[in-house]
Amino acid sequence: GNVEALNILPEAENAERIALDNFSRACRELSNARVDAASALSQSVSDILPILGLEGTSFQVNMKLRQGGFNNPYYGSDSLGVDLVDFLLLHKEDNSMMIATGDESRKAQGQGGHIELVGSSGEKSRVLLAIETVLPGSIGSTCNGFHSEIESENALILPISIIYDEIDAHVGGRAAVTIAKLLAGQSRKISVDTLAGAINYGVGSKMQQSIGKQIIAITHSASVAANADRHVVIERSRKRKSSSSSTFIQTRVVDGASRRKEIARMASGDLVPGEAEAFADALIRDALNQKDSFTLDPPDLRL
Repeated sequence: GNVEALNILPEAENAERIALDNFSRACRELSNARVDAASALSQSVSDILPILGLEGTSFQVNMKLRQGGFNNPYYGSDSLGVDLVDFLLLHKEDNSMMIATGDESRKAQGQGGHIELVGSSGEKSRVLLAIETVLPGSIGSTCNGFHSEIESENALILPISIIYDEIDAHVGGRAAVTIAKLLAGQSRKISVDTLAGAINYGVGSKMQQSIGKQIIAITHSASVAANADRHVVIERSRKRKSSSSSTFIQTRVVDGASRRKEIARMASGDLVPGEAEAFADALIRDALNQKDSFTLDPPDLRL
């Protein structure tokens, strides 16, 4: 047994080296493709952020090699592969600032950092909205990707729900209107193959089915609420009982006249209720017109 093992060991070691070389070559090709995609995605998302109320902010997909690199893709026990990817949120106005450090000058990096650490819930929501806008179906592909090994050519792509928390925080005017339009567009039933083809991403035949997304937006914006298919009001109240009090959360669906009054309240509080309701009517009417004219074409971001 030992003699036979010694005889086949050189052949096995050579096969292992060949397999590792092939794997390393595949890792390099994949990494290069990721670098190109990261650059394109960073630019595309950053171009949209200003119209979403994030002027002077840029999104950056930062890539670096794991220890071991292409020569040893199996290095370490925590993961397999060569790439480490970070998503950064930076402020452009700081990117070109020169800082003197002794006799040297260097280009300062924009203030910011890892988006999960420095981004507010509203900023994260808007970045996610921008990514889904420039890369339609990306969220759904990520969620359904877990089932890729058992999917067949005709497998059903499950619909998903996306929650945007406070996406309109500190945003008004045109930015709020743009956010509302993009959210409404994402909730339509869209053919992934059609949309992805429009931006030259080669989606396979098994993704040709039409899918829809349920978009849940937690919002204080009248523009966003007016574009909703269903408007749910969430209210908090306190009831005092003897020496103690309790907090209650109540939800109710509004439509028709009650919805118009609620959107008017969101827009102006209790001021000028007549004018506010007329404004609410205009918002709802514009939203209905947008839905009636919705097509599979990529959304027009111009206002």
